[in-house]
Amino acid sequence: GLRRKRSTASSHQYKSSRQTPSLKLQQQKNQEEQQSLAANINRRLTEETATTTSNSNSNTGEDLARRFFLPSSHQQQELDDIDMRQLILELNLESMSILPETKEPTNKPTPKPTNRPTVSPTMSTFPPSISSAPTLTDCNNPGTCENRLLEQIFDISVRVGTTEALDDPNSPQYKASEWITEECDATVPIDPCSESQILLNEQRYALAVMYFSLDGSGWNSGSNPSLDAGAGEGTWLSGLNYCDWGVEISGTNGSYEQLVCDEFGNVLNLNLQSNNMAGPIPPEIGVLVYMSSYISFFNAQTGPIPTSLGLISPLETFDVESNNMDGNLFQPEYCGPDGLTEVVNFRASLNNFRGNIPTEIGQWTKLQNLWFADNEVTGTIPSEVGNLVDMNAFLFYKNQIAGTIPADIGNLDKLTWIDMEDNKIVGTIPDEFYSNLELEEVIFKNNSLSGTISTKVGDLSKLVTFWASFNELSGGIPTEFGNCLNLDELELQNNGLDGPLPNEFGNMESIEFLSLENNELTGTIPSRLFGVNLIGLRILYLNDNKLTGPVPENYGQSPRLKDLWLNDNQLTGTLPLIAEGEFLFLEELLINNNDMTGEVDDSLCLIRNDTIPGGNLGVFHADCQPPSGGGSPQIVCSCCTACFV
Repeated sequence: GLRRKRSTASSHQYKSSRQTPSLKLQQQKNQEEQQSLAANINRRLTEETATTTSNSNSNTGEDLARRFFLPSSHQQQELDDIDMRQLILELNLESMSILPETKEPTNKPTPKPTNRPTVSPTMSTFPPSISSAPTLTDCNNPGTCENRLLEQIFDISVRVGTTEALDDPNSPQYKASEWITEECDATVPIDPCSESQILLNEQRYALAVMYFSLDGSGWNSGSNPSLDAGAGEGTWLSGLNYCDWGVEISGTNGSYEQLVCDEFGNVLNLNLQSNNMAGPIPPEIGVLVYMSSYISFFNAQTGPIPTSLGLISPLETFDVESNNMDGNLFQPEYCGPDGLTEVVNFRASLNNFRGNIPTEIGQWTKLQNLWFADNEVTGTIPSEVGNLVDMNAFLFYKNQIAGTIPADIGNLDKLTWIDMEDNKIVGTIPDEFYSNLELEEVIFKNNSLSGTISTKVGDLSKLVTFWASFNELSGGIPTEFGNCLNLDELELQNNGLDGPLPNEFGNMESIEFLSLENNELTGTIPSRLFGVNLIGLRILYLNDNKLTGPVPENYGQSPRLKDLWLNDNQLTGTLPLIAEGEFLFLEELLINNNDMTGEVDDSLCLIRNDTIPGGNLGVFHADCQPPSGGGSPQIVCSCCTACFV
């Protein structure tokens, strides 16, 4: 298996205890001694190599260095009188190698150092090579290109916690190490020595691990199944600079680059959205310490968010929406005091994450978008959320959040969108909430909120959507909703609201969807609901209340009305006729289960969708069924689609 390789041999310099004579005199005086010592060195090399070839323990390199380069006691005095460096030069022993291909060592040294790195003593079972003259890739150290890369890889694995994976041939870490070490033999070999290249090599390795971990062979863009080093730009794991691996993708929302580097070659952005990625995000993502954006929504990523994410201090955007990821969503390694303090966008909706929202979330003070909807997060909303004063969108619908809405949420004066639908939140909507005057989208739907809707809702002049349906709200509907001139959708159905329909609803000139069904509302239907002022109204649900009185005469003056549900009230009178050209878009008209009488005018039958030229009305319910005991129906209708008693 892959293990960290280390260089243990080092050059030894021997100093004489007395002053070394000049070269000429030394050559004359010690010629016989040199020849004798050289023969002795060759003899010991031949004897010892055969033994060390089969030795696979971690001290192999150290033993070789000690046996071949340290003098024995009876030679120490001889060496004191000899300039060892000059001796090696004179004998032209430029390189002494123990070749792993041969079972028996050679007595002859290699002619000269090659341009390719040799293999230094390692922890593997292969016998090492020893070079007395370091090559360019050795950086003045006997360690070779491969060993230096493996040392870097081991250091990375220690840093991110994947050392065990280095011994598993099926792991992405093992595959990435095999791939990157092969680049030592490339036409232009990878440089494992230059200080400026060390971090870049780490990033190259980290990207390779991500490729193997996320099933890169099946990617829509950037795939390189054959690991072709000669592949062109836009192909991952090619022999090119990794900054050229990404391609420019064009879509309906514009174009984007898959992989963006800075001028120094550091990875800044990874955008792998909708790329058919499958598998876990590996911990090696933490090596990309200059990255500011990781986007990979609409894929099939699995597993937890790596805790090493906390190592990427400049990270501003992390978006893994719509995957199959799980584990604790907020982990202290990246959510704690030493975590992602620069994060601006954190999006993790539509996964299987769990855990609580920690109080440390309040330290993400630059956060603008916090999205983790449709997961399994539990606990409560901590008051520290109030520290996120730059928050723009807070989306956590379809979780299991309980407890109350903290009053501190009123500090988010830049908040425009909050959605907490389908949770277990209780208590009242605090008055402080309405201090967030930038709010446009407010969704409380399907919780257990109680109390009343504050009149301060009228202060939210930018409000576009307000959904508070399926709760336990009580009291009247504030007339101040009439101040919300931009309000497009108002859902208050399935609560315990009472009192009359505000006449001020007629001021909501932008309203399209108004649902007030299943409450305890009383009084009459304001005619202003059907005036030309509400030209955009399409859906009006007033059913299942206690409304009384007749249907307003001008109800046909809503030019875009599609659904009008008035059933299950206490309405009286006859359904008014409509003028030609009215209700051109009406599809559903429900007036059943009321106290209305009379005959439905033919003007309504003419807009049925089964007449010629006809209209769009396809669902028309009324109390046109005769009583079971005999007699006339409440309403006479020749074109209703369903009759009730």
